[in-house]
Amino acid sequence: MKLAIIGLGVMGRNLALNFRDAGHQCVVWDPWPQARHWNVEGIEVCDTMEALVTSLPVPSIVLLMVKSGRPVAELTEQLTGLLEKGDIIIDGGNSNYLDTENNVLVCRKSGVHFAGLGVSGGAEGARQGPSMMLGCAGELRIALEPLLANVAARHDGKPCLGWFGEGGAGHFVKMVHNGIEYAVMQAIAESWQLLELTGLTSFAAGRQLEIWSNGPLAGYLMEISGEVLRADDAQSETLLIDLVDDAAGQKGTGGWCISEAVSLGVPVPSIMAAVTMRQVSSHEELRVLPEVRPETDVEVTVQAVHDALLCAVALALAQGAHLLTVASREYDWKVQLAEAARVWQQGSILRMAMLDKFADPAALFDTASEHADGLRQSVAAASTAAAPVPVMSASLAYLDSCSAEQLPTALVQLQRDRFGAHGLKHKETGEMFHGPWQEADT
Repeated sequence: MKLAIIGLGVMGRNLALNFRDAGHQCVVWDPWPQARHWNVEGIEVCDTMEALVTSLPVPSIVLLMVKSGRPVAELTEQLTGLLEKGDIIIDGGNSNYLDTENNVLVCRKSGVHFAGLGVSGGAEGARQGPSMMLGCAGELRIALEPLLANVAARHDGKPCLGWFGEGGAGHFVKMVHNGIEYAVMQAIAESWQLLELTGLTSFAAGRQLEIWSNGPLAGYLMEISGEVLRADDAQSETLLIDLVDDAAGQKGTGGWCISEAVSLGVPVPSIMAAVTMRQVSSHEELRVLPEVRPETDVEVTVQAVHDALLCAVALALAQGAHLLTVASREYDWKVQLAEAARVWQQGSILRMAMLDKFADPAALFDTASEHADGLRQSVAAASTAAAPVPVMSASLAYLDSCSAEQLPTALVQLQRDRFGAHGLKHKETGEMFHGPWQEADT
């Protein structure tokens, strides 16, 4: 099959090579002239978008691998003027699912199909086989799945490609994937700081993460975290972790995940904490307070840190599962937790052993509860040492909230009724009533 790819960044180039090696003809183009200097055997680089479209068979398939937002919208509008009815545009970038929904409508006016494709795995995944999350009309799924399955990663003999419903469903699943990824990355980073409190050096902490990656915490992020903690700077022979600036970047998917969770009323405190930590790390004007140096000795064990990390990962997955379940019901999608876990098991950044429990959030909570003592000890030790561990702290508060017989929000309800007459629900009878202050005001 012949297809076109627009966007010759790292992801676009590696996907083009992947399609080529899978036996497909690939023609490519990029809006930036310097990017069109790419020269590789078996892939044709076109000088113009018009030449790209003209070279394609009917129906034509164009895969966009460009920055999300306006670039996707502008290219989509241009392509609808060049493509014919029945042709297909696939957005393979990290797009907001709402943008994807809008682009579907834009394309529908000219009879062109539009699909949103979440792609996970980074450059390595794009080249060797990514995890793919597809959102599109049912009839379009039939046309695209054979092509995409050809280049996707494989798990248990099946391609790591899943269809999750129409419109922006695929990009929504990718967004939640990334939100969980934020939380897991931050939790691993917090475990590094906690391991240093046990007396381990950064190098030894990296070795400990590597050991843990052979057990229940096994996963890609654990593997690379152990690797990078032990990596040296070639010039100075100093550990890179001691040289790198701690201001962490982000591309927006974590924030979108939080926004959607708030809109749907789904608690995702671990993801919120991870995004907040990246924000704090990047605002120099906030980081001007004198360093706090507690004199109290801190005691925490390596095993407690392991259990804390296990808890945090399990609860991040549980929160993501909750968000996907509510969104699928709200938007009438076809998101199945077992299918999302299967698709993520290979190729994706989030691939890990604990995905085996993703379809059963109760099992994730059981795992967290079984190791909660380690989480509690680790958070207490971090607090004593003035070491920020926001994801682990949020995870503990979330776990305690889910198991508490009485939450402090009972007082919040009284406050709301006192100033806003919002009403109270009797916890035994279920009847609605007001506090005495309302009667006094009448």
